[in-house]
Amino acid sequence: MPSVVIPAHNEANGIERCLRAVLADQGDPALRDLVVVVVANACRDDTAARARRVDPRVLVIETEQGGKSNAMNLGERHLREQGLDRFPRLFLDGDVELAPGTLPALVSAAAAEGPRVVAAEPQFVTDGCSLSVCLFYAAERFNPYHTSGAPNGSGTYCVNAQGRDRWGAFPEVLADDGFVERQFAASERRTIRGALARVRVPRTFRALRRVSARVRLGTAELDRIAPLRADQRAAGGTFRAVCAAIIPNPLRWPALVVWTALKLAERIESRSVARKHGIERWQQDVTSRS
Repeated sequence: MPSVVIPAHNEANGIERCLRAVLADQGDPALRDLVVVVVANACRDDTAARARRVDPRVLVIETEQGGKSNAMNLGERHLREQGLDRFPRLFLDGDVELAPGTLPALVSAAAAEGPRVVAAEPQFVTDGCSLSVCLFYAAERFNPYHTSGAPNGSGTYCVNAQGRDRWGAFPEVLADDGFVERQFAASERRTIRGALARVRVPRTFRALRRVSARVRLGTAELDRIAPLRADQRAAGGTFRAVCAAIIPNPLRWPALVVWTALKLAERIESRSVARKHGIERWQQDVTSRS
């Protein structure tokens, strides 16, 4: 009896698409008694109203308080209060669209014995993006982070009850997915091949740089408060892996140049964001939601 928790901040342009994809596989035996809760937090648009229109069975909560972690805590609390504390549980970003069959695959994989967390493969949607963004993701798809474990940048992670017992409430951190990753050994984290999540990416290089900088800030924050244990470390060598995939094909070299430039720029940007704004709890790229 699985559950899905969807934190949604100003997701009016994508929440209906997200929910329809979640509900598309309801006939699958793995999704028997599926419960879905959307937490519209600090929204200045009609995210909640659009979510309610999709299906009356979708539970919708509204709160004036922003923050993704707060939204997920509220969603889980509501499930407990309603007697719907069901597992496995998928945490899903409100702008992500699951491919057909993905939700049953994630739920079935997470239901295995022992604590575990699983995620879908991210499928980066670059429609309408600048050339530099398209080139970056042409290289980024070779980043082993997206296929070597979970969470993995897909906006999805699914845990069983034993896995969820690893922590209490979600803390107020920039990188909730990074926090969850650090609750599991590398052997307990899996990307489910063939399970796909369509992730809409920033449309401009400037927006991409800022998003990447915040990811770096989130990792640095976690390194201070929850350092990785030895058994949580996956294989490194991201730059080496991307280079190994691209260098043999000269047609891909421009993608490698843009990818490398972005990785350097995010270091500079992260320092600038930290100086000007500190660690802001909810920052959203609006270019991918237009």
